Amino acid sequence: MEKEMHESARRLFEAAKQTRPSIESAADLARALNQSEQTINNWSYRGNGVSKQGRLEAQKLLGISATWIEDGSGPMFARAEHKTESGGVQVTGQDSDLMKRLLPDDAGNVIVWERPEDLEPDENRVWIDRYDYRFSAGTGVIQWEIRQKKALPFDMGFFRALGVRPQDCKLAQVHGRSMEPYLFHRDMMMLWTTFPNVRDGHIYAILFEDEPLVKQIFKEPNGALRLHSYNAEFPDRILAGEQLEALHIAGEVIYRSGSGLAGGN
Repeated sequence: MEKEMHESARRLFEAAKQTRPSIESAADLARALNQSEQTINNWSYRGNGVSKQGRLEAQKLLGISATWIEDGSGPMFARAEHKTESGGVQVTGQDSDLMKRLLPDDAGNVIVWERPEDLEPDENRVWIDRYDYRFSAGTGVIQWEIRQKKALPFDMGFFRALGVRPQDCKLAQVHGRSMEPYLFHRDMMMLWTTFPNVRDGHIYAILFEDEPLVKQIFKEPNGALRLHSYNAEFPDRILAGEQLEALHIAGEVIYRSGSGLAGGN
């Protein structure tokens, strides 16, 4: 019979998932609190529940009220606040830095930064560089050339949800209009470069006859592949036989970002 989780640990998990949705297991919580997974399990399934030191660490690192973890009293999140003369709320105390990071006064819920160094350290943040790619006739493999270091930050939970590893992903820029309105010229796409096989109907960054393209690929009879463009101005192309030798797949598109229909491209 599965042991019941201690109430204090249950409250800790509940609040931790609200501050970091990527926390889904004891191992995730352990990393967030700089603890061992065994320690988290001890808190969860031993009679004493979350230790005093553990409650303080959760308050310091995640902004969760130590008192609320202990007995459920008071607010879930540790915020010492009082009304200002103008009627607004001013956050004070040790968690003011956390609240300013999550809810900056001058930018709503958006964190604005110009350089990676402007962001506070975050153990769950992963930086993905931006690349250009080409096929090397000499080596017979895709060549990746870094165009921008630390192009975009992502949370580790993003990669866990997709079931991919950050080191197997690369950002690249879209060139051309053939995939509009799904992908626009100069949009950014994330490519999973170690995909196990081509999946019917999925979208891939490819090199065909030395030209970088993005296409939806469909499997056809006798091993042929159909390269499909979302934009009707660009007709489909069926590749079969020796033509397939000129096709090289750089990666599967698993994420996209850009201005889209808003313009600017």
